[in-house]
Amino acid sequence: MINPIDETKARKVFLKSLFIITRTFYYKIFQYSKIKQKIETRKNNIKYIIGVLISLVFIWLIPFLLLLDFLLILFLPSLHIFKPMFKAGWKFNLITTVGVVLAVSIISQYVFFIYSYQYQAFELYLEDEPRTFIQAQIDSVYIQPSYTQTYLIDRIADITIQEMNLTNNILQRDLFFKRGTFTSTYDPIAKQTYLPNLPLVGLTDRLSLFLSNHLTQGRFPENNGEVLAFLTSNSYNHSTIRVNSTISLYIPISLLKQASLSAPQAQTEVTVTGIVIADNLTDFSVIGSNKGIPFDVFLNLYEGNAVLAPWIIAARILSSIQLTYGFASIYENLFYDIGTIDTFNLDGEISKLKELAINLKDSYLQMGGYTGVDINSYLLTALEEFKAEYNLYQIFMFAFLAPIIVLTLILTIYAANLVRKKRERQLTILTERGTTKIEIGSYLALESLIFGIIALFLGIALGIPISALLTKSTGFLSFSNQTSSLQLKIPSLSQALFGSLLVIFIIQTFNVITLLKTRSIEDYGKVEKTLPNFYRYYVDIIFISTGAILWFIYQLPVLSGFRDKTTKSIGIPAMIVLLFGVVLLIQRLLPLFSKFILKITQFPNDKVRKKLRLDIFSLGIKEITRYQSSFVRSSVILSLSFAIVVSAIIVPASYQRFNTDGAYYDLGADIVIENFPLENKFLIGEIENLTEIQSTCVVKYAALSDVSGDYAITHAILGIEVNKFAQTAFFREDFSDYSLEELLSLLSDDTTLLAQEDEIKIINKGVGDSLILGYRAYNETRRETDGSPFYRSNITVEIAGLFKYWPVLVKEISTTNVLSILNHFVANISIFNKLELSPFEITDYLLIKVNQGEDIEEVTKKIKTVAGSNVDNVYSKIFVREGSARSSILYSAINSTLIMSFTINSLIIALYASVQLIERSREIATMKAIGVSKTQLLLLFLSEYATLLIFSTIMGLLSGLFSSWMLMNIITINRSIPPFIMKFPAFYIALVAIILFLTAFIGALIPSLTATNKNIGTDLRQSS
Repeated sequence: MINPIDETKARKVFLKSLFIITRTFYYKIFQYSKIKQKIETRKNNIKYIIGVLISLVFIWLIPFLLLLDFLLILFLPSLHIFKPMFKAGWKFNLITTVGVVLAVSIISQYVFFIYSYQYQAFELYLEDEPRTFIQAQIDSVYIQPSYTQTYLIDRIADITIQEMNLTNNILQRDLFFKRGTFTSTYDPIAKQTYLPNLPLVGLTDRLSLFLSNHLTQGRFPENNGEVLAFLTSNSYNHSTIRVNSTISLYIPISLLKQASLSAPQAQTEVTVTGIVIADNLTDFSVIGSNKGIPFDVFLNLYEGNAVLAPWIIAARILSSIQLTYGFASIYENLFYDIGTIDTFNLDGEISKLKELAINLKDSYLQMGGYTGVDINSYLLTALEEFKAEYNLYQIFMFAFLAPIIVLTLILTIYAANLVRKKRERQLTILTERGTTKIEIGSYLALESLIFGIIALFLGIALGIPISALLTKSTGFLSFSNQTSSLQLKIPSLSQALFGSLLVIFIIQTFNVITLLKTRSIEDYGKVEKTLPNFYRYYVDIIFISTGAILWFIYQLPVLSGFRDKTTKSIGIPAMIVLLFGVVLLIQRLLPLFSKFILKITQFPNDKVRKKLRLDIFSLGIKEITRYQSSFVRSSVILSLSFAIVVSAIIVPASYQRFNTDGAYYDLGADIVIENFPLENKFLIGEIENLTEIQSTCVVKYAALSDVSGDYAITHAILGIEVNKFAQTAFFREDFSDYSLEELLSLLSDDTTLLAQEDEIKIINKGVGDSLILGYRAYNETRRETDGSPFYRSNITVEIAGLFKYWPVLVKEISTTNVLSILNHFVANISIFNKLELSPFEITDYLLIKVNQGEDIEEVTKKIKTVAGSNVDNVYSKIFVREGSARSSILYSAINSTLIMSFTINSLIIALYASVQLIERSREIATMKAIGVSKTQLLLLFLSEYATLLIFSTIMGLLSGLFSSWMLMNIITINRSIPPFIMKFPAFYIALVAIILFLTAFIGALIPSLTATNKNIGTDLRQSS
C-alpha cells in the first residue's frame, strides 16, 4: 500500500519538474538573440539553425505554458487537501452551482435567440414590404423615341455604383417613364360615365418581356398607337376597355378633369391590343432574389391601372398629346440585395444607403444635366424603421429577461448562503488543525474552477434547446412558429461564452472571498431569530428611494427624445431596483403573517384541534420565527419569482390590447377606404350590400392653415356622419369624460364643434365660446378676376363639447410651441358645405364595420374587388399577432421568463427544504426517538413550507401588479396616444399561480418525504 505522504511528495516532485521544464523552454525561446549571434560567428553550424527553427515552430506554445505555470503556482499548495475536501463538500458545491447554471442558461438563451433573430430579422420585417429598391425619379425629361436615352441614363447609375464598390449589392436595374393621363369610359354596372386615371408608361425590354409572357387577353403592342391595358379586375368590370377597343388618353389641364375633354391639344387616341388583369399577375422577379414584387407597386401605380407600351411606341404616343411637349418623368429602380445588409451594423448600412442616394442624385444632376431629381429610397426608409423596431425588440427581451437574470444571480447567492454554514464549519475545522489560509484559498480557487467549467457547459447545453424552443414562440406557452429557426454562429457563441465566463468569475470570486473570512467554531451553534442583516441598514428603503429617483429621471420630459437609449440604462434598472425594494419591504410582514396564521390554528376546542392536528401546524409555523432569517431570504426570492411570472401574464395581454387599440385608433374602424369617391353612390351601395358588412360611415378630413408672419395656426377638422359614426367607428370610453353618444348629440348644427380639451385651454376658450377659424380658401371662379383661385377667408364656429383623444384625428397634442399652434376639431360632415377648399385639400374616408366573427382580411379582399386599391384593414396594423416579428420577440421573452420561473420556484423551495432538513437532522432524530411518527413529521415540515408559499404567493401577486404597470410604461415608449390600459387575465393568473404553488410544494415534499423515511442513525451522521 502506498503511503499518502509519499504520494503527496511524489506529486510535488512531478509538478516541480514540469515547472522546471516549461521554464527551460522559455529560456531557450527567449535566448534567440544569443543564438543568432552564435549563428553569425558559426554559420556552418547546422545545429544552431535547427534549434532556431524548432523554437520558432513551437513559439505558439508559450501562452499555454504560461497558463499552465499560473495554474501550477495557484493550485499547488492545495493539492494535498483536495481529495478529502472535495469528497466531503461536493454535494454542497452542486447546490451552489445550480444558480450559476441557470444564470449561464439565461444569458446564453438571450444571446442565441437575439442573434438568431437578428440574422434573419430584416428579411422577416420586409415580408409585408415589397419595395426593396431605391428609386431615382427624374422629372420633366423630354422622352426620346430611342433606347439610346435609356442606356445613357442607366450608365450614370452604373458608374455611381461602381465608384462606391456596390456592384455586388445591386441585383438589377430597370428603367421606365410615366406620364399622368386619364380616360373616359362607361361603367356598365353603375350605368354612368366616369374618368378613371390611366397613366401612360413606357417600358424597357425586360419589363416588356415580362408582360408579354403574362397576357390575360390579346397581344403585346408592336405598332405605333398601340397599348396594353393594365387593369384591376374591378376596373375591368366597371369599364368598356376591351381588346381592340379605341380609347382616348387625356392630360389634366385644370383641377377639373372635364376641362380636358374639350381640348384637342390635351388628348390622343390609342388602340388596346392586349389586357393584363393585375389581380392575376405573378410578382415581377428580380435576378438573384427569391422575393418578387407586385408589378403595380413596381410602377408606382396609385390606383393599380395604366396603359403600357414599349419605350419607343409610348414616347410617340406621348408626343402626340401636344400639351405634354413630349415631357414625362423617368424612373430607375435599383434593386438592393437585402441579404448583404449587415443587421449587426445598422448605422453603417443606413449611412451606406444614404451615401448612395446622395451620390446618385449628384450624378444625375452633374453628368446628365437634369434639374428635377428625387431619390425615393424605400429601402432606406424600411431600414430606418426596422432599426427603431429592432430597438423595441431588444427592449422587449431586456425588459423581461433582465429581472429573471437578476433573479438567478440572487438564487446563486441564496444557494451559497444555504450551504455556507456547513462549508464554513469544514474550513474552520481545517484552520484550527493547522491548514493555512493560502492552502484553503488555493483549494477554493481550484474547486471554483472545476464547478465553474461544469456550470458553463451545463448552462450553455441547457440554453441551446431552450433558445431553439423560444424561436418557435407564437403565444403564451405556444410554440408553432415556422418562420424562424435557431442559428448558432461564431459571434453568438463567443458572446455567450464571454458573458457566461464573466458571470461565473464574479460569482465564484464572491463565494471564495466570503468563505475565506475568519470565524470561530462557536459561531455555528447560533440560530438567527431576527430578520436578515440587510433590514438593519434599511436596504429596502434605500432600494425604493434609488429606484424612485431613477424612475423620476427616466420620466423627465427633457429626456423624452432619448427614450430608446435611456430605457436600457435608466428605465429597466429603475424597475428592477424598485421591484426588489418593494419585495424586500413587504417581507417585513412575514412575522406578522405567521402570527396571524398561528392564531387561526389555535382553536379553543381541543377535540377539533386534535382532529385537524392543528398542534403540529402550530409547531411548524413557530419554526418560521425560529429560522426567521432563512425563511425571509427564501420568501424574497419566491416573491420575486411570483412577481415576474404575474408580470409575464399581465404585460402581454395589456400590450396586445394596447397594440390593437393603437391600430384601431390610427385607422378608425375595422376597414377603411382612403380617398373614396363619395359621389359614387352605386359603389357605396355595393359595399353596404355585402353580407359581412354591419355598417359604414363617411368621414372627411381637412387641415385649415392660417399663417400670419412667423405665427401659424392649423385647424385640423374631422367631419363625420353623426348618425352612423357611433355604430361604425372605434371609440374608447376614456377618450372623453362623456359618452360618444352624448358628444355626437351636440353636433346638431353645421358650425358646432367638439375640441381637444388641452389645446383649447391654451387659447383661453371653453364650451359655449365662439371661435373664428381663418384659412386659405379656394374658388376656381376667382382665377379669371383675381388671377388665382386662392384667397383668405374665415368661418365662425361654436365649441359645443370637449374630448381628450379622437381616432384618426389626434396623433399629438400641441401645447408648448408658441409660434405654431395645432387645434383638433370634430364636426358634422355638413361643415364642409360651408368651407371653400380645393379638392386636393380634403381627404375622404369610408369607415366600414364588419359583422362579429367575420374574417376582416377576407372581407377586405372582397371589398378590394369592388372598390379597387386604397383599402386598409386593422389587422394589417396589429403587430402582435400570430407569426409576426414583434409577437415572436415578445412571447419568446415571456415564455423564457415563465419556463425559468417555474424552474427557479421549484428549485428554491427544494434547496431550502433539503438544506434545512440536513441542518435539523439531530432534531429530527430526537423527535423520531421520542415517538413522533413519520406522518406527524411530514405535516410539521409541510406546514412550514405551505405558510411560506402562501405568503410569497400573495406578496408576489401584489408586487407583480406593480412591476406590470412599470413594464408597460417601458415597452410603450414609442407611443403615448392612446394611453395603455392594464388588462388582467384572471384565469391565467390563477392558473399559473396554482402551477407555481404546486411545483414549489412538490419541490418541498420530495426532500421532506426522504427525511421522514431515514433511520435515526443516518440523521445523526448527517448532523455531525
